Amino acid sequence: KLKRVCVDVICCCLEIVITLAMQPWVVAMALATLMCFTSTCYFFQIPEEIRKKESSQAASLGIWGPPDAEFNWCEEDYQLSEWIAEPVNTASCVAMILLPLLFLATHEATGDVVTIACMEVAIAIGSMLFHATLRYSMQLADEIPMIWYVAAVVCSCLKRLKGLNIHFWAYGWVAILSIVILATEQHSLLHEICRGLMTLSFSSGLVVIGWGISAMASRLAAREDKSRRAGKAAARVLQAALLMFALSVVCWLLDNYHCTRLRYLPGGIPYPHLHTWWHVFIAGTLHCIMVLLHMDSYRHSAHLDLRFLAGLPVVHA
Repeated sequence: KLKRVCVDVICCCLEIVITLAMQPWVVAMALATLMCFTSTCYFFQIPEEIRKKESSQAASLGIWGPPDAEFNWCEEDYQLSEWIAEPVNTASCVAMILLPLLFLATHEATGDVVTIACMEVAIAIGSMLFHATLRYSMQLADEIPMIWYVAAVVCSCLKRLKGLNIHFWAYGWVAILSIVILATEQHSLLHEICRGLMTLSFSSGLVVIGWGISAMASRLAAREDKSRRAGKAAARVLQAALLMFALSVVCWLLDNYHCTRLRYLPGGIPYPHLHTWWHVFIAGTLHCIMVLLHMDSYRHSAHLDLRFLAGLPVVHA
């Protein structure tokens, strides 16, 4: 009996911790703290392990010439083909194309969610080009769709939760940054300032998104009618999103700061391609965001439910 009581107490404590951790203000604060580290790593102080390197070998093996992007990720360059600098990282981006297309094929999504899904596909295409070439122009093809995606999700969250229509200001700001970045030289002062502003805008937007999807899940969970089961399902989707995001960031940071160690693991263990897992986990996170937005769109439906098709959540309303 004592053993059972201890198990019950532990389970109760874990449930309280998980419930507290999913509160919108907790998620926002956690993301704000995390973004301080990731922004530093990505823009303000790039780890030496992944900083752009002059590689005559890469220049001779690849048709794209020596890498001139800000990053040369941990995967060895041009191991399979002269056309693709990082084949594994490039291939893993397919997950961010398939998942939004599958979502659109299985849901009658609202306009804002369709836009968000298309933005995710644009990110994936840009990321594939970046990893395939390691050229700075393709790095921008990866980065710029990201800030547009964040702007789209932020606008959707604020419109749904606070009734605020900031589309003109958000898209206008992102458009100005995009135009200036594309129109200026890579190492010019104005270019660097705008890339820094883009990094800060991206990080701030992620904090708003974390707050927004948590608030939407809480709003669904608070319902007392026939769709209470949908509220519990929304909470599970939120838990999955936060877990996958945490895992993706851990993989990204480990790959960035411990590249050499990961390449030469003891016992002949092969390089684990943690940047690839970053792509996979972040694709799952973005899919969960679309599911929560779609559930919120039909939150007034008494028939709202979440089912699974081949392991993927499908919203029924």
